[in-house]
Amino acid sequence: MSEGPAFEILPMRQDRLVELLQLRWPERSMLIAGRFVGPEDVEGIGAFTSDRLHGIATWLANGRVLHIVAVNSFTELRGIGIALVDAMMAEGRSRGMTLMRASISNDNVMALRFYQKRGFRLTALHRGIYDAMRQLRPSIPATGVDNIPIRDELELEHEL
Repeated sequence: MSEGPAFEILPMRQDRLVELLQLRWPERSMLIAGRFVGPEDVEGIGAFTSDRLHGIATWLANGRVLHIVAVNSFTELRGIGIALVDAMMAEGRSRGMTLMRASISNDNVMALRFYQKRGFRLTALHRGIYDAMRQLRPSIPATGVDNIPIRDELELEHEL
């Protein structure tokens, strides 16, 4: 059985990262851990084959915590998300960080499964945070995947 194409995880140039995130974040910011974060606030890495970008992972560094902003795969290559999370863990450890945190909306069951399979544990429920944030930003959708109402934020952590 042959393996798929190999990819390399590399740091993203800040200007390129901001450009990509502005395409993905129409309002120029995302709700992360109860606050709005812009593309210029994050760091990131990409999964590349030759000159093609297959996925990116972004984070905020806060003290000894590396907070995942997003893990996105753009192609059908398998293992990109896992490799990106592993690379973020290695980056966090190399900086002396002790914890990696991810925050997801309650409708994002695929991300919940993904992070738990990687050893993350549920550590908090921020009940009603999306309802409250919708007061500041009415464009936050009321429903998400499978028409599940988006109300709460789940927080997961992995010790580094």
